[in-house]
Amino acid sequence: MKLLLLKVSLVRMKRILLILFTGFAFSGFSQELAKGSWHGEILYDQATVPFEFIIDKNGEQFKCMIINGDERKLLDVVTVSGDSIWIQLDVFDAEIRAKFTDQSMTGNWIKHYRKSSIPFQASYGVSRYPNRGRTDVKINEPWEITFTPSHALAYKGVGLWEQTGSKVSGTIMTGVSDFRYFEGVVFGDSIEVSSFDGAHAFLLQGVKTDEGWQGIFHFDNGYTEDWTARSNPEASLPDPWEVVKVDKGKHRPFFDILSAGSKNQNIDESDFFGKVLIIQLFGTWCPNSLDQTRFLYQWYQENSQRDVEILAVSYETNFSEAYGLSRIETYKETLDINYPVILGGRLSKSQAAVGFPFMEKIEAFPTLVILDKDGYVRYVHSYFNGPATGKYYDQFVAQFNNIIDELEAE
Repeated sequence: MKLLLLKVSLVRMKRILLILFTGFAFSGFSQELAKGSWHGEILYDQATVPFEFIIDKNGEQFKCMIINGDERKLLDVVTVSGDSIWIQLDVFDAEIRAKFTDQSMTGNWIKHYRKSSIPFQASYGVSRYPNRGRTDVKINEPWEITFTPSHALAYKGVGLWEQTGSKVSGTIMTGVSDFRYFEGVVFGDSIEVSSFDGAHAFLLQGVKTDEGWQGIFHFDNGYTEDWTARSNPEASLPDPWEVVKVDKGKHRPFFDILSAGSKNQNIDESDFFGKVLIIQLFGTWCPNSLDQTRFLYQWYQENSQRDVEILAVSYETNFSEAYGLSRIETYKETLDINYPVILGGRLSKSQAAVGFPFMEKIEAFPTLVILDKDGYVRYVHSYFNGPATGKYYDQFVAQFNNIIDELEAE
């Protein structure tokens, strides 16, 4: 009997020691997250999208900066606990969750608004694109690009590139807005450039041909499009600005439809009479919408005393009224927006146009609809050339200001 009790006591003691040792191991010996440059990878089934990010620490607070060409995207909602890290990806309903050691990370890029989880990994101190050898390829003119989806009509784009040695940066403009900031390399007769902004992970791969270029563009996990391109200094897209000839029977918006996303929203068009009204049709999930929102916010701060108002209408994926209103609240609070933002409804280009009798659908998110002081639509801006497009963004800013000046002076 004494021998049995002794054995039981020894077993219990071993269990207690194991629990204590395990708890001490996890709480006292967790890895320290290395500060500095990291090489991240989004692991699609058919390709790997590389990007660069920097981890830093201010006091006890970690920060992350994603680098794409000229863009530096600072993310300051970073949580580190034990051997785990959570990185909130800007204002998007998306994050990176990973386990880490001092030299590596393994986890997932999670887009909650699409219920998507894609593998992610990272290595410390590794460059985005290691040297792949010499190239004689020069990219010194804009590209006229043709994208060929497998189940839709081909469409045009314009590639804007800057090359230094084998390094390439730039963007691609299309009729649904630009693809933002790319960074990559040319090597041998090939090109590879990538972009990761938290909501999108893009990878363009191609080879030089006698006619120009051809390759494949990875838009998302499991979705690609073939592309061809040729140098064309005159490459361009249709003007995104449309002048609307006033038809008093058709060109006043239906504000009750624009605010139909929530029964608690009430927009009175008379509040805008006597003022120029800028209506932005956008989504909190959309990086181009975010670029345009940041422009509108800054512009409104600098022009708040003028007879101009902004009304933003959001169309959300994974739609429900509660979800949409929650996303708008987070968006407004994070960006400090002080003009009305309302919920329009579910993500749909046709749904976004229902409030405008003369439209069948909008061409892209974001879209701007600009009304004169009498409440009639005068201009529609159908896609956005953002800051990544350089002079094209400057042209948008200049034209936008000219239009507002014109309508305000009437």
